[in-house]
Amino acid sequence: MSITKWVASPFSKHFTYKSETERPWKPEMVLELLEQAHQEFERLIGPGLDIVIEVEDRICEPNNLGARAEISKQVHSAQESTIEVKFICEFPQNYGDTEQERNLAYHFFVHELFHCWIGGNVSGNHGQIVEAITQYMTDWVLVRLGWCTEDLLIREQTNWQRIVDTADPPHTTIAKYKLLFDQMHTDDSENLFAFCRDLADCFRQQRNREETDISAVLQRYLGTALEED
Repeated sequence: MSITKWVASPFSKHFTYKSETERPWKPEMVLELLEQAHQEFERLIGPGLDIVIEVEDRICEPNNLGARAEISKQVHSAQESTIEVKFICEFPQNYGDTEQERNLAYHFFVHELFHCWIGGNVSGNHGQIVEAITQYMTDWVLVRLGWCTEDLLIREQTNWQRIVDTADPPHTTIAKYKLLFDQMHTDDSENLFAFCRDLADCFRQQRNREETDISAVLQRYLGTALEED
């Protein structure tokens, strides 16, 4: 098995960032982004995992970029409660020179972080709702913290509406809920944040389960929107 050669591996209070190649962004900037987002999510929805998360910035083929979180160790017993999480974000060799590429990279990093509060296997067919709120809150926090301009949300809103209007599967459901969350945020932002807090509580309380039941929270906040699926 080949051993990865990391060109950078700085660390901060909550994160270690390892990169396979030089990027347009400095490694310390990624740590700053993640720490700021971590602080904002804690302010909005309560404490996250009290661990150091390993973030791997890997090289991929041009069309294979993406991100995922992996749990490398999880133990829950009367004697021990341990969880170790790794984020793997994959970008092509020469990536990040344009604003759009940087925005997507920032989104991947923060998106996986949000899943530390709201993420995992859910019961029923509610996974797309979890993904929708994660995508929405990620972009909102990036804009709020100044890592992306407000144009990002405007462009995204237009894109969500286009997907809904053209019924572009399999993204239609996610786009519909992102539009709903945007409307919730406009009407009563605290209600949206309360929704996030209650979802996070569900995942905390049911962390020992293989699947998390979030149906009661969804019914309480989304009600008739669920019945339209």
